[in-house]
Amino acid sequence: MRARLAGILALASFLSPLAAQAQSIPVPTPVPTIAPKTTPLPYPAYGPQAPDVELLIPHKGVPPHVSLEQAIAIAVAIAPTFVSERAAYSEIRAAYGEAKQKVFPTISASGAWQSAKSITSEPGCYSSTCPRGPYTIITEDGSYTISQLIFDGGAVITAIKEAKETDIAGRYTLLYQLDTLAYNVANAYYTVLEDKALVDADEQLVREFEVEEDAVRAEIRNGTSALSALAEQEYETAEARGELVTAQGNAISAQASFATMLGFDANAQIVPEPLGPDQYTATPTYAKSLQQAMLLRPDYLSAQHTVMSDQDALRYALLARVPTVTGSYTGETSREVNPVVPPPFGSGAQWTPSETLGLSVSLPIYDQGTLWYNVEAAKYNLQEAQANLAETKLTVESDVRSALAQLYSARATFIEDQKGLSAAQVAMQAAQASYKVGVDTILDLVTAEGNLATAQSTYITALYSVRVAEQNYLYQLGVSDLRL
Repeated sequence: MRARLAGILALASFLSPLAAQAQSIPVPTPVPTIAPKTTPLPYPAYGPQAPDVELLIPHKGVPPHVSLEQAIAIAVAIAPTFVSERAAYSEIRAAYGEAKQKVFPTISASGAWQSAKSITSEPGCYSSTCPRGPYTIITEDGSYTISQLIFDGGAVITAIKEAKETDIAGRYTLLYQLDTLAYNVANAYYTVLEDKALVDADEQLVREFEVEEDAVRAEIRNGTSALSALAEQEYETAEARGELVTAQGNAISAQASFATMLGFDANAQIVPEPLGPDQYTATPTYAKSLQQAMLLRPDYLSAQHTVMSDQDALRYALLARVPTVTGSYTGETSREVNPVVPPPFGSGAQWTPSETLGLSVSLPIYDQGTLWYNVEAAKYNLQEAQANLAETKLTVESDVRSALAQLYSARATFIEDQKGLSAAQVAMQAAQASYKVGVDTILDLVTAEGNLATAQSTYITALYSVRVAEQNYLYQLGVSDLRL
């Protein structure tokens, strides 16, 4: 495993989900507000402890932290889902290899050796020298046959073309599955980071609310605040603690899904690295995006070659009406070692060669409807493939349009949520200051705390939604550096 992963990680730099064709614009990545560097709270943070649920176990040869490119490379190499898909394509490729051999002659050889033992005289032998038995007759024979198709109206060539188009379609299908796997890994990768950021943010909010709660208790002891104020603050703290526990569970679940998608046990210690600087892809118009998708989307290209393959399949079915001419040549040699027959035909007989040259013509006349059925089935398969091509084209158009809209919306939403977080932080600071001087009530402070908690989680979600939208846009365009 260690040597295998070392090779995978060495290739990871060449397996990036961002396309070289897409122009990228470096944009500084805002860092979410995270908890201070303190000892992480156990899981769950409040309630009965379950330490084994969040425990991650190091595996020999498995890096504890991986970049997105490394994670994709590992999944491509060992994820069971893609191994299965690759095996399915290998079968299609083998069928194409078999079809290409049909233009060559078939060669077969056979040999026989027989020993017959008799205990009586040879029938019809009346000489005094005839053996009275027992005696043995040995027969030896060897032959080979070469058969070559001479004429079939082009059926074999058509079958090869059909298999070739099927192979190309299968390859594009596998490439689309590869891109899908990379996109799913990216989603899982960002989900882990997002959920961990939410845990850190919720943990920080809990600590802030606990500090406020302690401050209210001090005010009650000093007689400057009522007991009802404590209830309000305790409610807000309890809400934040519940959010923290939920976030912890989501983070553990996301980590397990990420490890499983890569082909490891759910408790394997293979954790995504924190985000680095983002590369915002320069997005052109819908028309240009669609044009690029029509040239690059593997599923659309696969549908095109499937139509070509079914067209060849129909031609092949129609060519079954054409007579076929086959030539054959057989060479044979044999001898019989018989002690009853005197030489040179008996014991010590020489090999007797023989040759046969043949020509056969096959013309279908009536086959009980088999040929008609094959032609009709090929027609319907072609119609189905053409309909699937049209449907795939519509799907590509819808996917590109949706991905482009989601990307622009995600970027715009992030900008607004970033402003909202800044405003909530300012409002929280103002509410704390106003409460301390008696201008605002505890309800105003609790409201500001709730708004900050909401803005914090909304901001983090928006941050990672931009990353996912970027990946989705490139995925829908079919842009990828991944190769089979």
